[in-house]
Amino acid sequence: MTTENGLKTKNRKFAHQSGCMEQQLSVLIISGWYPNRTNPTLGNFNEKFAQSTALFNKVDVIHVVADPEMNFPVEYIDQEGDGVHAHYVYFRKRKHESVVDKVIKKLKYFWYYHKAFRRLKMRNGHKPNLVHVHVLYPAGLFALFLKWIYGIPYVVTEHWTGYLQQSFVKQPLMVRWLSRLVSRSASILVPVTSNLQQAMMEQGFRNKYQIVPNVVDARFFHPALSADTKKSVKRILHISSLKDDHKNIRGILRVIKQLSLLRNDFELNIVGDGDASPHIQYSGELQIYGSFVHFHGEMSPLQIAEIMRESDFFLLFSRYENLPCVLVEAFASGLPVVSSNVGGIEEHLTPDKGMLVASEDETALYAALNTMLDTYATYDRQALHTYALAHFSYHEVGKKLDKLYRTIV
Repeated sequence: MTTENGLKTKNRKFAHQSGCMEQQLSVLIISGWYPNRTNPTLGNFNEKFAQSTALFNKVDVIHVVADPEMNFPVEYIDQEGDGVHAHYVYFRKRKHESVVDKVIKKLKYFWYYHKAFRRLKMRNGHKPNLVHVHVLYPAGLFALFLKWIYGIPYVVTEHWTGYLQQSFVKQPLMVRWLSRLVSRSASILVPVTSNLQQAMMEQGFRNKYQIVPNVVDARFFHPALSADTKKSVKRILHISSLKDDHKNIRGILRVIKQLSLLRNDFELNIVGDGDASPHIQYSGELQIYGSFVHFHGEMSPLQIAEIMRESDFFLLFSRYENLPCVLVEAFASGLPVVSSNVGGIEEHLTPDKGMLVASEDETALYAALNTMLDTYATYDRQALHTYALAHFSYHEVGKKLDKLYRTIV
């Protein structure tokens, strides 16, 4: 198996070989969600966007983090990997914050973003050609400031499910006003699905739009070299945060219980970085824990790729989504998918790639799983992988972003 360090070296080599022959742009990525030492998996999809951008252009990332474990006021850390120069600013956060502390913390975010930008500008000897914001608010406020002060254009990629009807979050009036100001001032808005674009338009975010989906590293998310189609036990896989209000784990477990009364030729493996204990308890009450259902803790990307190759199909039963990264990773691994029809999933999960059911419809999920257990081997695994390459690979997403940037700069 490829090691983590080996993969990073491979990525850098691939980025160098795939680079655009045009003059590279200097792109600054600002994101409120980005992997850091306090939360190593936060916004890892944004890190993939940065890596895909780095195949064609010079990329710097600024990320400011409030760290409650710090013993000193501020720390600047620069990291480089996969063609991306990441500039972290960690500042001390009070463990018990008053209202005043929270206001001061927001001001500190802005101040440290500005300090990090000035350090970066001094180091590079020039300002960036363009800023790419991931998640409109509040990171977009700093991009708006840079446009006003330095004349740097910016684009916004949006991932937030809070704009969707199924998971709508009502924001304070001032936040809504500022968010719309940021969106209007952007050169273009870049949601990851058409469904999210529609939701944003309904919320009053007026601008040009272009869809650019999430990224998958299809070099190690790929189908198994050979598939055993005569298994005595067929393996269903679910990977998520395990948050029941979002991923509906209890609904999945109830359906698995009903399916276990019909047949015994399957197992469900659940992988997640969330709290599995309530789901373990519930599956125990349903008498399926350890027999039909197995829980696994958090896994590295390489481990997830491996367990996908060992599985027969993938399962999602979410109440809301945009375009979950695990879906495109399943496609890249050659796995057909059974999923609830929410968010932008139906934009890619067509009948040749799996089956859609209505959210919360446990009867429909039961029927779909029963069918998929008998038909998963009829899906073309290589075709699924090819689709992922054509739509979600680092190179394809990086190429789309490079083309978009050059229409602006």
